[in-house]
Amino acid sequence: RRAVMQFAPAAALPFSALSPGPVFAAAGDDPRAALLLLLAASPANDDAAVAAAMERLVPLDPSRGAAATSAALGGRWRLLWSANADAFSPLLNLPPPLRPESLQLLGSAAESAGCGTGRIAQLLDFPLPFFPVLRLTSSARPDPDDPRTLEIFPPFRLETLPAGSGGSGGGRTLVESGSDAGFRAVNARTAEAQAAPRNRYEISYLEESGRPGDLRISRVVAGDPVIVGSVFLHQRL
Repeated sequence: RRAVMQFAPAAALPFSALSPGPVFAAAGDDPRAALLLLLAASPANDDAAVAAAMERLVPLDPSRGAAATSAALGGRWRLLWSANADAFSPLLNLPPPLRPESLQLLGSAAESAGCGTGRIAQLLDFPLPFFPVLRLTSSARPDPDDPRTLEIFPPFRLETLPAGSGGSGGGRTLVESGSDAGFRAVNARTAEAQAAPRNRYEISYLEESGRPGDLRISRVVAGDPVIVGSVFLHQRL
């Protein structure tokens, strides 16, 4: 099922208007264009077809298998599509008039938002007047043995920020945990899930122009068993 972000370590981050990104050939000749057309065709599109279209992009990865170490990974990203809906917050299953926008801040974008150095921020920004922005931050670093993969580690901090803040600035802390097990316990994970290794995100496709419209494909390859196997498609804002 299609879904958007959960509150778990760097789970990454509803359908929105798609910007065209770089110029490509006609959709019939280019898997990127075909994916965007498929996403734009209907809000009830075929998830299996979307997943297959994403897989056709992976061999064309512009980062050449080194996305986690690429400077282009930094920025502000919107989640366009995600598999494994049952792992995610029920807030993201709300109907479109109430559903929050799911965003992710990496690199300098997270630092300039007040999250700290070497941190990732996951945002839920609601389209409701006066409703606070929810921000989950965690630390992240490239896996030294795999330049495609980010390792996620504590401290984990869930905060509320004022409506209209865009996820920047200081907030009111709701939850803070210095361990994976502790944060998973807050999320009502089983003892087995709490004992699982740190979450690791493989970034299998990253467009590196640095311009709005760039796409990024990632998946959870290790860690919390509830979210392992989840797949994400983000677009740079």
